[in-house]
Amino acid sequence: MKKSGFAFLCLTLCYACTDKSNYPLSDYRIDYDGVLDTILPYFASLHDSIPADQRFLLKNRHYMMVHKIERLYEWMHYTEKDGYSYFMVSRVQPSLKKDKFLSICGRFKRDKNGRIDSASFEELFWTWKMKKDSLLIKSDTLFSAMVETGDIERYTPEKSNGYWIEFPSRFVYYDKATQSWKTRPSY
Repeated sequence: MKKSGFAFLCLTLCYACTDKSNYPLSDYRIDYDGVLDTILPYFASLHDSIPADQRFLLKNRHYMMVHKIERLYEWMHYTEKDGYSYFMVSRVQPSLKKDKFLSICGRFKRDKNGRIDSASFEELFWTWKMKKDSLLIKSDTLFSAMVETGDIERYTPEKSNGYWIEFPSRFVYYDKATQSWKTRPSY
């Protein structure tokens, strides 16, 4: 079992080193910083003084910008397919050395004026926190799987050998109505 996991990791590393991203950011003329500022309130860690229903208010924008800088948000992937804009961003996560990152993948639609349709926004998955080099390799694989097939089941905690996706999982799912992650009862 360990040998097959090691072989899979070696093949993934070789593939990642020889192949460039399937979804380079330069393919689109987009103000990525502006898009991030718009979608950040959906998944930013909110300050205790900001209720979830007030995360988009202009008075909380300063906090979101501070959060963006402190967590070193960075674009990883972006593409458009079937009327959706798919994205993946990374951010630093709390750790002793500040060397662990996670990525967040999501999608949204645009209205007829090109603005983000907030009702269509959804987070598709979050990765585990890991070192940047591992995240770069795994994010390319995960983003490609999500955009091309929509199937990331084999990377979920219950099915994968190793740390790929933290959620969704058997116990955590994304509720589109509230645009938040929720837990299922574990009986």
